[in-house]
Amino acid sequence: MKIRKYLLIMFFVLISSTLFAQVGDGVLKLETNYFYNFEIFYLADFNFNDGSLSPNIFGYSLSYTPNDPVSGTPISIKIEFEMIADVPSLGLENRRIFYVLTRAFDFKGEVKITSQDLDMNMDNIYYVTGEPVTGLGADETDIMPEEEFAGIQQTVMGTGKLPAGGYTFRLGILNEDNTMLLSEYQTIAVSNPTTLDLVSPGGALEDGLEIYTTFPVFLWESPESMWNNDNCPECGYYIRVAEYNSATHSSVEDALSDDASLPYPDDGDYYRLPIVPVVSFGTTQLFTAENSFQYPLTGAKPLEWGIPYVYHVKKIYPTTSGAETVESDIYAFYIPSMGGEETEGGTEGGTGGANQYLELLEQILGSDTFNQLFTGQLNGYLPTGVVILNGTQPLTLDQLSVLVGQFLAGDITIQTITIE
Repeated sequence: MKIRKYLLIMFFVLISSTLFAQVGDGVLKLETNYFYNFEIFYLADFNFNDGSLSPNIFGYSLSYTPNDPVSGTPISIKIEFEMIADVPSLGLENRRIFYVLTRAFDFKGEVKITSQDLDMNMDNIYYVTGEPVTGLGADETDIMPEEEFAGIQQTVMGTGKLPAGGYTFRLGILNEDNTMLLSEYQTIAVSNPTTLDLVSPGGALEDGLEIYTTFPVFLWESPESMWNNDNCPECGYYIRVAEYNSATHSSVEDALSDDASLPYPDDGDYYRLPIVPVVSFGTTQLFTAENSFQYPLTGAKPLEWGIPYVYHVKKIYPTTSGAETVESDIYAFYIPSMGGEETEGGTEGGTGGANQYLELLEQILGSDTFNQLFTGQLNGYLPTGVVILNGTQPLTLDQLSVLVGQFLAGDITIQTITIE
């Protein structure tokens, strides 16, 4: 039976281990080779009659080595596998989705077991030498009725999202008396990777939001996702930044499809943001990415004062049907010209640069502290533009902007600030 049109959105909590048991006159070993992370599981992708048509999710090695490899006799074991859901709001409390228990069979040597070997028939497991495991087959099976899946699907589609819950994959090795010898499991929790909301800088184009740095820190909100490069090499976050010119661009979309400042040189695509290794799992490495990014010093066209910009972030995450993409709205921000208004005689006013220093200072101090200081003790204060780092090193406005961005991203800390 193939289950259709129901999806589970998931985030894995991975457990990696090698398990041993002394059985008879030898050692039984179960080792996790890999466990691929998928943020969305489409049950329509699973075929419980023919596991070879299901997604490749995990791989284990099972071996039995007699103390005397030559004259040692095989052991009699069973393989048990089940998928369990625990989502009380859907009426699923430790509810079994799929279960299979094999007949007892004689085993000696090593086999590789993947998710594509586990189905209602259990007749597709081979020794690493290429010989089939004989005597193998399903003794007990259980699967959630299709009408129950349909009810769950209706609930999910009605709300537009999945409620919180947990799911478990468990693989067990039993003896012929049904005593558990080894058991390995992976527990997962529901997430929703399909949202991506920009936080800063900027906003809607008509809002005309200003920033005072040419090295802004881009922030967005989206549930954490993880992936393996083996099954999703393209996964991660991507960004595109471009100038907006009201004389040549009819919309923010039009500007974003024009020449980009990032990536630069513009290849017509997006700039991939750095990925972060999380943990090694068997033979695979798990990766994630941060939800913030500072405009780079190199590899990008420098942003300019007096120019409006638009930007867009997209996220690619793994599902059992392949990689899928979610995109943010398009935000715009304006970097005001340094100094005051230009006149025939030169610059008038001259407080624009000072305001930019004040803006950076407010980002460091926070709005409450900044307002308290500059409506009190520092009322009327205007920066001169002289900034000294660690008592000796002068900083330009752009250099200060970079440090502020690193501070906001949590990469550096500030010990003291002195205003003279």
